[in-house]
Amino acid sequence: MNLHLLRIFVTVVDANSFSRAAERLDISQPAASKAVRELETQLDTVLLERQGRSFRTTEPGRMLYDYGRSILALEREAAKAVKAFYRLERGRLVIGASTTIASYWLPSCLVDFQRRYPGVELAVVSANTRRIAEMLLDCAVDVALVEGPVADPRLDCRPWRSEEMIVVAPGGVVAEAQASDSPALAERVWVVRERGSGSRDATERLLAELGVAAPRTIEVGSNEAIVQTVAAGAGLGVVPRICARDQLALGRVRRFPLARDPIVRELYRLRLPQRPVSQAALAFEAMIGEGR
Repeated sequence: MNLHLLRIFVTVVDANSFSRAAERLDISQPAASKAVRELETQLDTVLLERQGRSFRTTEPGRMLYDYGRSILALEREAAKAVKAFYRLERGRLVIGASTTIASYWLPSCLVDFQRRYPGVELAVVSANTRRIAEMLLDCAVDVALVEGPVADPRLDCRPWRSEEMIVVAPGGVVAEAQASDSPALAERVWVVRERGSGSRDATERLLAELGVAAPRTIEVGSNEAIVQTVAAGAGLGVVPRICARDQLALGRVRRFPLARDPIVRELYRLRLPQRPVSQAALAFEAMIGEGR
């Protein structure tokens, strides 16, 4: 059924006149009459019984009029709902974030976005960098923020912000002589993240720079677990400084000195170039980019 013809028919019945309906719709009276006849032809039934310049709605016509009003009301509601998504008055945004980003960098962004767009529902999925990239490829998340570059030609990887990483050791005195002593560092146990994590990649790069090959390791599932394991006396660990700030303040861990420049790594935004980006995702990415 042609929605345009239905709209003209409903307006004609509402106005009880072809000419008044034509005025409301800004069309000619003959065009309104022709549209109703065309609708009758499509449905193979008489909708209006003409009597000179007046008409009477038939029983099928009254039934179609009732359905037509409901259909046109749904059309208006659908258009309103779609425009609300565009204006960010409603919607849902799923953000995939590496664990450190989700725990430390993202919360303030979520609060800011919710204040700006209270009608948009937010959800956060946290996993390691590799898993977040996979979820973006599967279109399971709308925005992806990760802790390390992703070498996948299907993805667009853009720098978002940088963060400092430090080596932490158990609380207490750490001999400065150990800072540049590769053999001593190689003898230490290193607490590391699982493979696929941006923090694991950063740790392996640092160990390679320090000349530490194949150290003994304890693998854990989060940077918080690295800090707690080191605080328990396990050895050394490389974590974002923000993850260790509370335990540093309490003295349960301390920063292990290195004879090198500070360790700085980039955090990244990932995009799937061929995928349409929702208004909510565009607004969120614009917001988190404001501080760069």
